[in-house]
Amino acid sequence: MSLSKNALQNLFCIILAITISFNASINVLLTQASSIGFIIFFLLCLKNIEILEAIKTNYINNKSFFIIFIIYLSYLIFQIIPLPLDWIEVMAPNNYDLYSSIKIDKELWSLSIDPSSSYFSILNCISYLIIFLTFPILFNRSKYLMKFTFFLCMLGFFHAIFATYWMLIGNPSNFLIEKIYYLNSSTGLFINRSVFGTFLYLCAFSGLYYIVIFFQKNKILSFNFIEQINSKIFIIRIFIIFLSIGILTTFSRAANFSYVLMLFSFLFYSKINFKKYINPLSTVVIFILIFDVLILGIFFGSIKLIARYLETSIINESLRLDLQSFALHQFKDFWLFGYGSGAFEQLFKIFYILPQGSVNTLAQHAHNDGLELLGEIGILGISILTLLFIVYFKKISQRINDKKEFSRFILITLLLLTLFIQSLVDFSIHTPGISILLMAILSIGLVNFKDNSSNQL
Repeated sequence: MSLSKNALQNLFCIILAITISFNASINVLLTQASSIGFIIFFLLCLKNIEILEAIKTNYINNKSFFIIFIIYLSYLIFQIIPLPLDWIEVMAPNNYDLYSSIKIDKELWSLSIDPSSSYFSILNCISYLIIFLTFPILFNRSKYLMKFTFFLCMLGFFHAIFATYWMLIGNPSNFLIEKIYYLNSSTGLFINRSVFGTFLYLCAFSGLYYIVIFFQKNKILSFNFIEQINSKIFIIRIFIIFLSIGILTTFSRAANFSYVLMLFSFLFYSKINFKKYINPLSTVVIFILIFDVLILGIFFGSIKLIARYLETSIINESLRLDLQSFALHQFKDFWLFGYGSGAFEQLFKIFYILPQGSVNTLAQHAHNDGLELLGEIGILGISILTLLFIVYFKKISQRINDKKEFSRFILITLLLLTLFIQSLVDFSIHTPGISILLMAILSIGLVNFKDNSSNQL
């Protein structure tokens, strides 16, 4: 017995929600559970003959993208394959020097200095591949995309309410998360406030994208307040109010800056799309900026956030800058093949020299997603990823004269630009749940709008 398309859509959303909701699956057990969930989901998709044929069509239509993606996945697997030490000496001299210094009688070593962590990164990458194969098939019409974006916005809404309430009562430890840090910030079921803030503004992005699709589908050129109340746009607006409060009360400088930048990107898109400054979308976004961000911000501690921005200095950020410098140095040492996906923490334990008088600490990430990724996969891996992004952008830039294609291209590009700016000082994209959520949003780029005829799935 095969599941219907609607059932598979619901199952996808449930697995995605579980993956994100519990501390973004940072724990290795949650990472495994998430990967198993997506693999089972994929097998269920294959049991539906119509879905299977559509997946094959998706693969054929985006063959270059999937071939390069599989090459990248194979490269990550190659990093953890045990190789003779003599081979390591030729391929990666710095790995050889490290392994030779370890007094262990062992003949086979991997290019990754922490193959167990790299293994979990590979599991995440397999989940990405499943998402790109299945999402464009399951959510291939405007109404299905609206269902998905509405769900994400609603998910973020519930998280924001819980996190804000939990902060107001002092962030006590709960049965899921032991609260030690950020006791005066909204984190909910997450540990890190920046990661939580990133999750919330991706949900807000989904809510605003829902509004864009709604306007396109109904060919709306004007939209007054009464019409908003009588549509689901009003519900989305309620969701975004609480998402804004949740993001603000994380007091994360990176997440709040990215959220405001994302709102301005929708303003930019609305001007291009409607060819005037005041339009149905811009009025929604401007109201969010004025009411949600500015007015509600006064009641929920924007002064504290502003104070954090004003305190930003090279001296106060010395540890973060030191970690970034360390990550750059390690990239230079492991420049060709990298030191292995997810291996930064192990690298830190081995090579990082703590400044004299500093408190003993352990860093899992470099606080710069780009530098950490460079070091993890090296020049070869980055070359494959660059080629993958070129193919992806070539895909989403096709037929941009069509409104759906144009909005998708502009909004995804601006979202990636916002995340790139944030990644210069943050590590949220390295979090499994956030990266999987991002891949789900990016897979909208592979939806083939031109084939959405009435006889389609």
